[in-house]
Amino acid sequence: AADPDNKQGRVELAAMLLMGDSGLRREEAATATSDQLRPSSFATGVWELNVLGKRRKWRTVPVSKRTFQALQAHWGDRHADIKMDLLPAPLLSPLITPQTPASLEKHGHAEEMPYAPAAIYPLIKGLIKKAIATREFEIDEETALLRVSPHAFRHTFGTQAVAKGVPVDVAQKVLGHASVSTTSIYVQAEKERTMIESKKFFERLG
Repeated sequence: AADPDNKQGRVELAAMLLMGDSGLRREEAATATSDQLRPSSFATGVWELNVLGKRRKWRTVPVSKRTFQALQAHWGDRHADIKMDLLPAPLLSPLITPQTPASLEKHGHAEEMPYAPAAIYPLIKGLIKKAIATREFEIDEETALLRVSPHAFRHTFGTQAVAKGVPVDVAQKVLGHASVSTTSIYVQAEKERTMIESKKFFERLG
């Protein structure tokens, strides 16, 4: 993704980090928009992203500095500034739009075309195939990588969050899991704790 000509690598990295660092489902990553992303007022170096999840419920997830930087790089490829764009625009957007009447009618103009949720799967599988092609992995590792799906990055967030000491109730809130033990809605104090604890997690994760 550091290669100036590798625009596809930058969107792949941004998608992977959105799911891996923020625990998003692929549908949530595909439909996330710039107007719902802002710096956290509770923890420096962490951003807050409002996403519409399952059961049509909104939740706030933390976005790490490395994820934000990956999004910035992807937006740079789109000739836009994620910090300055106040209008709703997809966080992730294909850099090439088929110029067919159906595509243009569905997506409007090319630069603001969102990914369809189903398109996140081949995006990530393409990334994995390129990683395997580097021959940096053992055979058993390559076999395991071939089984990886976009949802695996969401599971990775949950696993690493708990392993690194993030309170379970905070991880559940970020992931948007329904739980019998969770009976209250988000309040400001819970949101503050989520961002502060997530910052600690990102620092421990490196």
